Parts: sequence; C-alpha cells; structure tokens
Amino acid sequence: MAERKRGAAQPASVWLTPPARQPGPPGLSRDRIVRTAVELLDAEGLQALSMRRVAAQLDAGHMSLYWHVNTKGALLELALDEVFGEVVAPADDLPWDERLCALAGSLRAMFARHRWAARLIGEYLNIGPNALRMTDTALRVASGSGLSPDQTDSAAALVLEYVCGFATAETRMLENAATAERDGGQSAEEGFANVSDAVRSGFTEFATLRELASRDIGTATEIRDRNFTFGLRCIIAGLGTLADSDETPA
Repeated sequence: MAERKRGAAQPASVWLTPPARQPGPPGLSRDRIVRTAVELLDAEGLQALSMRRVAAQLDAGHMSLYWHVNTKGALLELALDEVFGEVVAPADDLPWDERLCALAGSLRAMFARHRWAARLIGEYLNIGPNALRMTDTALRVASGSGLSPDQTDSAAALVLEYVCGFATAETRMLENAATAERDGGQSAEEGFANVSDAVRSGFTEFATLRELASRDIGTATEIRDRNFTFGLRCIIAGLGTLADSDETPA
C-alpha cells in the first residue's frame, strides 16, 4: 500500500476515488468494515468512531483497514451511504402524494435509527449508490405530480431537504435528552412536561403561548410527529397547487 503523503489533498468524495488494485489482508472487506463502523456509530456516536476502534471490533490491525478505506472521513461517507440504503421506495401503485409522504417518512425513520447520520448531511457530496437511488426515486415520484420537468428536481430537493432539516433538529434534541437521562437527569418527556408547567405558571407576557401550554397537546413525541406530518403535507399541497396552475415560479 502506497504511503499517504502528509498534507496531500483528499479527494472530494470516496466515490470518486479509484478502487485499490491489490487485495488487502484476508478476512477483511470494505463492506465488513463499513457495517462495523455503522454498528459502532449507532452504539456510541460520532465521537467514538476511529479507525483503531473499528479495527479493534474486527480483531484486526488498524493499518489493515487502510487497504480498503483511506481515511476516517471516507469511512464516514461510506457509512452514511450504507444507512441511506435502508430508505424504502414506495409502492408504484400509490398516488404521487402518498408515495412522496411514504418516502419522506422512511427517510425520517432511518435518521431516527441512526442519529449520527443527520449530523453528516452537508459534509459529503452524497453521491453513493444508495443516496443516488433515493434521489432518483424522489425525482420519479415528483414527476407524477404534474409539475413541469424543470420544476421536478426542485420539488424532490424541497421534500428531501425538509426531512433532513427536521431530522437534524430532532435527532440532536433526542441525543441531548438521552445523554441527560444517562447522567441521571430527567427523560425527554419529563423535561417537556416541566417546560409546559413553567410556561403555564409564568411568562405572563406570552398569553398565546400560555394558552397553548394549557391545552392537552400531547407528548413531545406526538407533537414532533404531528409537526412533521403537517409540514410535509403543506409542502405537498403547495406542489399540487402549483402543478394545477399555469403559473411558473421565478
């Protein structure tokens, strides 16, 4: 294996790097390394990931990983595309709006299972096969909306970016709540209930917010689910209205 030069520019994406021409040590493969990295990320988060930790999980020397993955960043990019493979394409016999809702829901569920993944959005080009397959599915579904061809890509991007943005905030909050609970603090639902009690009993200048807190609006989980669904339906309703009109956005 050629020695990597210190300070050498790294490729823009692992998917743009030619594969190694020589096989590495027996017993290892890139797929096995990536699956192990995903397991470690799920169990301990981004801060715990290192090439040494992955090698230890595989009972291998850490330098042997570099035959298959050049850098930790490349491994994270591969791990991100690995979990994108869990996003399920919706059934073809559904209406386009239901298909778009199903795709968005599957993407959000993936981020919930792999809370570290949302933090990597924007770090990489996301041009791995699974990410491209998901994007292709979104484009195909959006094309059934009646939008013009030059609007379809924007519609697909809007839905995917909405889910990624929502998941980024949601998973970070859940991670922080899980950390607080492990450290002996209150659970996420207990924290939400305490905040609601504080708003109801104080903050007299925020009358509308106090009135909201006094109603039975559900648990924190129920509110997040409701907000996600409402926002998604607003987006899809807007796309449908645009498709039915003769107006073309600037």
